[in-house]
Amino acid sequence: MERKMSMRKLNFKNTDYSYIWIANEGKETIVMLHPAFADHTMFEQQISHFRMNYQLILLDLPGHGNSSLLSSKVTMQDVPNLLHQILTANNISACHLLGVSMGSLVAQAFADRYPDQVKSVIIVGGYSIHKANEIILKGQRKEGLKWLLYMLQPMRKFRDYVSSVSCYSDECRALFAQGSKHFNRRSFRSMAGMNTFFRRKDNPMPYPLLLIVGEHDLPLIRAAADELHQLEVHSQLVLLQRAGHCANADTPHEFNKTVEQFLSEIH
Repeated sequence: MERKMSMRKLNFKNTDYSYIWIANEGKETIVMLHPAFADHTMFEQQISHFRMNYQLILLDLPGHGNSSLLSSKVTMQDVPNLLHQILTANNISACHLLGVSMGSLVAQAFADRYPDQVKSVIIVGGYSIHKANEIILKGQRKEGLKWLLYMLQPMRKFRDYVSSVSCYSDECRALFAQGSKHFNRRSFRSMAGMNTFFRRKDNPMPYPLLLIVGEHDLPLIRAAADELHQLEVHSQLVLLQRAGHCANADTPHEFNKTVEQFLSEIH
């Protein structure tokens, strides 16, 4: 039976914020959070795979995709609360969170603030908001300076650059290019407030944690995943061959199998 995809809206900060809802009554819910500069279409292969056995929620993060048309009063800082309200509005007591890169930071921030609404967290090409992140945050600041230089050029060059560093396969680059079309200079205003996500915590996370990293991702990302795995004794770490930063789009078949196995082990 085909599960219908629909667009729903939540009034949030006096703005109608749209999100994608794929109903599957009685099944567990997965919330999918995309990487920076792309949109929900980066999960094309995950939607088709998981919609039969899970209920799915996806949204374009502030400044991205359809949300790029909204005013900048909703920013990344608001997303944990936004997700909380979406789950509450749909009577969902708890969910699995699947985040890629920037989306994984949002997933962890939500889990930090609303732990009772979390069944598990899957971090793809990301790093911890709580620990083992000092080196990678320095690297991120350097990357931010590079973005500024690209921003002085036409947006097309910026989109081409972020696509090239985010993807290993042609298929992934095509998806990323499609999803980044709506990202513009104004979008950066909506990315404000992510610094509020970072809270130092040395204790292991209270939820099942899956870390997925592509073999062709940046050495900084791979090293951060290794260190986090050592600190989180109950975590699982999977290195996907022939995948880069957005492993879910580079090697969707292997990625989906990995996630499916992880979710099947959670009771």
